[in-house]
Amino acid sequence: MRTSSKDLETKIKSLYDVASVEGGFNYWFSKLLNILLSVFEYENLPETLPPRDIELQLMLSGHCIVFINKSELLTTYTSLFDLDEYYQPTKAVYAQPIIGSDNLTIDSYDNVIIYNSSLKDNIMGCYIDNSLLTFIQRYSRMLADCESTFNIYCVNNRITNYPIAKDDKVKMSLSKFFNAFKLGRHEIITDDKIIESFNAETFRNETSIKPIDWLESRDKILEQFYRDIGIKFRNPKMSQMNVEEVESDEQVLLISLDDMLKSRQNGIDKLNKKFGLNVSVKISDKFDRNNYIDTNVTESEVE
Repeated sequence: MRTSSKDLETKIKSLYDVASVEGGFNYWFSKLLNILLSVFEYENLPETLPPRDIELQLMLSGHCIVFINKSELLTTYTSLFDLDEYYQPTKAVYAQPIIGSDNLTIDSYDNVIIYNSSLKDNIMGCYIDNSLLTFIQRYSRMLADCESTFNIYCVNNRITNYPIAKDDKVKMSLSKFFNAFKLGRHEIITDDKIIESFNAETFRNETSIKPIDWLESRDKILEQFYRDIGIKFRNPKMSQMNVEEVESDEQVLLISLDDMLKSRQNGIDKLNKKFGLNVSVKISDKFDRNNYIDTNVTESEVE
């Protein structure tokens, strides 16, 4: 069913609570995940293997298993179990309402496993998060906290006193008044007895932090997010850096994406060999560190 103009109007008019950390977390989680989903590009994948679904599994579960189901190569979320002598999982199971369920012996004749990074899913038998799930969650929470604090600062600057109600009736009336006030609307108190039934206390925030500081913190967190996934973030003070500092920065940037690309290529090589395919994977040009360096950073700029 298509969304009607009335439904769209209702959605637009629904007011989003920026102060909600949970709402902000959900917002940033989807935004950051969407950025990461465009980091890698695949070529020559069968139509039954959407690159989006491969990357979703790699980034959120740490692995992706491509298997034969009714003569087609498919993939869906799988759980791993059983370990070999090197603590690597040897079995997998999936259950999906459309394609059914099955148990798989990993890397046998009908399937291939691809990992998100060389950590795979454990260190000496101890589970470790090989995915980017906690990475995205961590940054989503920090960004949500910053924007929530900024929003609360903005709203609190419109309130000079904090009401203390003596009964529920007064509380309800004052809640109506301050909720309207929070939305920037005018509201009238019609019962003058309310004035006699509540106290107003003034609290002064002595912190030197300004609201704009939280937005700047948010931008710094986003900058660090890009750096942590190996993407060079343009630094306005780049001209003040020397060649050694830039090269040192580049060495740090090599780690994450190169390792994830290598793990994907290893899995794709197995896929091509087992099923006679010619699939390839690479880092998207817009995330390619070498392209960025060639067009933005030269030795003359940093000396």
